[in-house]
Amino acid sequence: MEDEKKNEMDNSTKKNANKIVVFMLVFLIFISLLSFFFNMQSAISDLFDPRYQSLMQAIFSLIVLSIGVLLLKMFYPK
Repeated sequence: MEDEKKNEMDNSTKKNANKIVVFMLVFLIFISLLSFFFNMQSAISDLFDPRYQSLMQAIFSLIVLSIGVLLLKMFYPK
């Protein structure tokens, strides 16, 4: 009886630790994605003609948003 309670506590602790690790990884991915997004916005401004900068930034923003949604669905399935 006591061993079962200990095993349940161990499993609960492992599950909580795994959730914390996954949350930290998702947070780091989110920070990296934001950093990449702002650096790429700057690069688009430098690389493209001013007439096309807004278009390229909008396309890139849509791609980043899609990747973010995919990551959320991957890490937080229902």
